[in-house]
Amino acid sequence: MIVSKQLNGENYNTWRRAMMMALSAKNKLSFVDGTLPRPSNLYDAQGLAWTRCNNMVLSWLLNSVSTEIANSIIYIDDASEIWKDLQDRFSQHNGPRIFQLKKSIASLCQENNSVSTYFTTMKGLWDELANHQPLPACTCGALKTVMSYHHQQHVYQFLMGLNESYSPVRGQILLMDPLPSINKVFSLIIQDERQRMISSPSPSFNQNTIALFTKAISSSRFAGSKFPTRKDRPTCSHYGISGHTVDKCYRVHGFPPGYKFTKGKNAFPSAQQVSGVSESPQLPITYEQCQQLLKMLKPEVTEHDSSINQVSSFVSKDSELTMQGEGYTSAGDCVPKTHLY
Repeated sequence: MIVSKQLNGENYNTWRRAMMMALSAKNKLSFVDGTLPRPSNLYDAQGLAWTRCNNMVLSWLLNSVSTEIANSIIYIDDASEIWKDLQDRFSQHNGPRIFQLKKSIASLCQENNSVSTYFTTMKGLWDELANHQPLPACTCGALKTVMSYHHQQHVYQFLMGLNESYSPVRGQILLMDPLPSINKVFSLIIQDERQRMISSPSPSFNQNTIALFTKAISSSRFAGSKFPTRKDRPTCSHYGISGHTVDKCYRVHGFPPGYKFTKGKNAFPSAQQVSGVSESPQLPITYEQCQQLLKMLKPEVTEHDSSINQVSSFVSKDSELTMQGEGYTSAGDCVPKTHLY
């Protein structure tokens, strides 16, 4: 194999250029371009020499293409016929290829590549485009102007594809008059890139790397934690609410003193309210006496003074009742301690 890359069908133009250079260096280009045709007599000294050189070129061609392509040309005896066959199959018309090259040049950007890799890729596209669209051969003074304009286009295209971090040095280059050559511009950008590496030796991370790093830290932090999940939480068999069992349900056994009820649709009344008015409160006085007391405490403005006197006499009459339980301050007092604080 006399070229670095084999022909795979997509790289025919670059492969053809490399093969022509290699064959020309070995003085065998005439065997493929048709300038040295097959002799009429292959058995004399000249015919035998041609056959030997032709077979050598055939072996180079077979080793310089992929296995699939080599299987399709292995039975061709003339190197020029193989060369023409490959050209007919893989050569593209200049129009579509030129369009593809110009589109690739316009959309090429540096992105995560280094400046050297970005410039090398773009220069390869420029050279291939120049091969399809060569400048006219002219010896007048206008050729110099055309060449200068052509090189300026390369500078603009190269600067447009650089990352925004190179905006300061790009602005300085655009202010130069006259505009430097593309090689000089590349040298200035490389110097700026090396200066950045010296001033900030820490590696730079893109957004994808930072996201993956954060995700890994979060996973390792909470790995092995045994927080109770929703399905592991106890559920009340009476109301079907998670967070407690029926043995500790306030709505069944009553709320503790001073419990703050939640306002909203999820708030429930206490156990005494749920059970209804049919259950008489466990007070040291009778139910009828409490009803009388409530009637006497109705806010009537006209009988305010008389109501107070009646309440006082009622409390004095029942002051000798024995108070049951520890929830009351003294005998005759029907108000629980918890309501005094």
